[in-house]
Amino acid sequence: MVRLLALADSFTQHNDQLARLQPAYGATWGHASGQALVSACLAAVQAIVDQPMYAGVTLTEATVRIKQLAVLTGQAVRHLAQAKAQLGATPSPSDPPTRNGEVAQQIQLARELTALAPAMALESASAVASEIRRRRAAPTNGNDALTPAEQTALHATARGHVVISLREGREFVHSRGNSVHIDTLRALEHAGLIAIEPGSAPPAFGGGPPHDRVRLTLSGATALTTFLGRGPRTPEPSFPRTFGTHTATPPARAR
Repeated sequence: MVRLLALADSFTQHNDQLARLQPAYGATWGHASGQALVSACLAAVQAIVDQPMYAGVTLTEATVRIKQLAVLTGQAVRHLAQAKAQLGATPSPSDPPTRNGEVAQQIQLARELTALAPAMALESASAVASEIRRRRAAPTNGNDALTPAEQTALHATARGHVVISLREGREFVHSRGNSVHIDTLRALEHAGLIAIEPGSAPPAFGGGPPHDRVRLTLSGATALTTFLGRGPRTPEPSFPRTFGTHTATPPARAR
């Protein structure tokens, strides 16, 4: 499960970089990154298959979802390869004036193909967690230390949905679909469950300041697995709580 969460995190980083880098760098970097992600997807599929459980419908669907993600990423790699080739070709007077636009379009198509990748990886992780819990009667009290609001924040972070912006000296949290509060994030950061990377996410508009990306640490990914695949709990307002000191180290990139 942690491998699938690391895969989701890798796709979030990939998408952020494609959105932030100029085409000349984005095509080359994205092409190499995409190839590595295809390999990571296939390794994740094998890890699911290697689970010592009967491959029922739930696990089969989880593997199919990651296989589909590998195919989509492979298609994105082909678009980035075309963009890379166009950028590397020697210009000639016969080149159409829209050449740069074509490169940007290829990169945009690649971005669209992997836009939902973090959510797809998380869905597979949830399915695997649910099946393991059902078959092995895993303990159900591993998430008691986290409030519903903190669980919601970790889940949204795993989906690549949480960024922070700074405006007029105030921090604002942007999260799709769920309400995540800055106090909740700071509590999780203090606990070593998330890391905040300044300026690593694309801006809200062209020419605007980059956002700070919120990412799961390895400890955060492990904590998320304790309640992943369970029925949703209703988030409730919470105040920052005191945690022990941990090192906020982002999870290793999936290989």
